Amino acid sequence: AGPVCGLMLADMGAEVVKVEKIEGGDDTRRSVPPALSGESAAYMMMNRGKRGLSLDLKAEEGKLLLRRLLADADVLIENYRAGTMERLGLGYETLKGEFPGLIYCALSGFGRTGPYAERAGFDLVAQGMSGLMSVTGEGPGRPPMKCGPPITDITAGILAAMGVLAAYARKQRIGLGQAVETSLFEAGIVQTYWQSAIAMATGVPPGPMGSAHPLNAPYEAFETADGWITIGAANQTNWLRLTEAIGVPGLAEDPRFAQNRDRMEHRAALAEVLAERFRGDTTEGWLARLDAAGVPAGPVLDVAAM
Repeated sequence: AGPVCGLMLADMGAEVVKVEKIEGGDDTRRSVPPALSGESAAYMMMNRGKRGLSLDLKAEEGKLLLRRLLADADVLIENYRAGTMERLGLGYETLKGEFPGLIYCALSGFGRTGPYAERAGFDLVAQGMSGLMSVTGEGPGRPPMKCGPPITDITAGILAAMGVLAAYARKQRIGLGQAVETSLFEAGIVQTYWQSAIAMATGVPPGPMGSAHPLNAPYEAFETADGWITIGAANQTNWLRLTEAIGVPGLAEDPRFAQNRDRMEHRAALAEVLAERFRGDTTEGWLARLDAAGVPAGPVLDVAAM
């Protein structure tokens, strides 16, 4: 999450200096294979646009060098367990006295307060505890599934960068820095808008639905003759466009599918009708029809094709 936060700021033009430990540096340097010109591809991706420096923050000389950097810095980003920087004498309460304009951004697994503050945090653990794994996967009765990318790491980094920018805007007005913090756990919870709304309104937590949507239908992936296609007919206008484009007689008039409430109630039946129809042509063929009709749709691509 910390590297993502720095990456977001570097991409927007900030001068970012990445501080690594002396013995071996950042752990992603050893995330190989794959490699690019002898360097870890993961490390290269996460650190593009950054400068680098190795320091021993347990040594007084290392702390002195960090303070020399902070004299001209607007922002410090740290991604340690709660309390680590304080034990090094580099916590926010200490540094803000020396550098009143410093924006101090702390990212952690579970935040700086509360019963989980001392826990180590990884994306997989945060996905499990935030509810994301309970709503990701093929359907009820299947094993819990994580989202493929490290979504809580990436989201926490983006949230932190947004907080840094808000603090920087304030600093431009009054000249003072402040503390900014977020966590992987909170970043996972941020992603549960629809599912949390459903759970709070009904008292029943939703479960996994494959590629389908918990509030709108049809809004999911369907197999074609040669691949997969996603259909976003999630409002009445696009639903009617879809029925016209795919040419299933009587579909638009079927009372089971008249309005979104009806389609959600009979989603399995609707998916069965659509699945049979979409298997009758290729992805390219369907996309041509759907694009012409104005129905949001797209192929399911692997990363290389993307």
